[in-house]
Amino acid sequence: MNRLALVADTHAYHKGLPRLLAFFRQHQLKNLACLGDCQPEPFRPWLEHPGHRLYWVFDVYGPQMPEATKNGEALALEGCVLMAHTRALVWTHFKDRIHAYERDDRRGRPPLLLCHGHTHVPSVTRFTPPLSRLVYINDALRPQEFQARAACLPLEPDTIYLIVPGAFTLEEGRYPAFSFAVLDLPASRLIMVSLKELESLESLALF
Repeated sequence: MNRLALVADTHAYHKGLPRLLAFFRQHQLKNLACLGDCQPEPFRPWLEHPGHRLYWVFDVYGPQMPEATKNGEALALEGCVLMAHTRALVWTHFKDRIHAYERDDRRGRPPLLLCHGHTHVPSVTRFTPPLSRLVYINDALRPQEFQARAACLPLEPDTIYLIVPGAFTLEEGRYPAFSFAVLDLPASRLIMVSLKELESLESLALF
C-alpha cells in the first residue's frame, strides 16, 4: 500500500462526499479507510472503480459494510496501520501489538500508526511512553473561529502516532467541518486537511 486516505464521522451527511471521492481519484488515491460513524451509501461507488480498496471500520452500533475490502470493528493494514472508531477500541484490540512495538529495541522500523475517529477534532499525537506530545490539532472553541488548514507532517521511524482525521460532515448545530487526512507511507508523511467550504478542493494540492 502506497497512500491511504482517511475519512471519519460523516454521519448522515451525503452531499459533499461524491466531490471528495472524485478529489481522491484525481490525486491517484486508490485506498480509502472510513473510521466509523459513516453511512455506506455514499461510499459504495468507490468500489466500482478498478483497483480501488475500501477499509470499513464500524463501532458496536454499526453500520457494517460487508462488501468492503475489509470490514470490522478494528482493522490492521500493511504498513503498520491499525484502525478503529475510538481510541479506546484501538488500545483494546491492538494492546499486545502496541506493547510489542514498545519493547522492540531495533532501530529504523516504520512508525506504528493508530488511526481513529469519533472526536471530530483533527489531531496527531506522538506517543512516547510514559508521555504523549500533541504535534498537530485544528480545533475551535466557538464555531465562527474554526479555520481552514492544511499541513504535511513527517512521520519518524520507531515512533507511535495517534491520528484523528477529523469529521467530514455538515450537520445542524455544527460548523462546516470538512476534514480528512492522507497517509503517504513510502514517503513516511501525513497530510492533514480541514476545509470550510468544498469549493476549496478545486485548488488544493496534496503532493
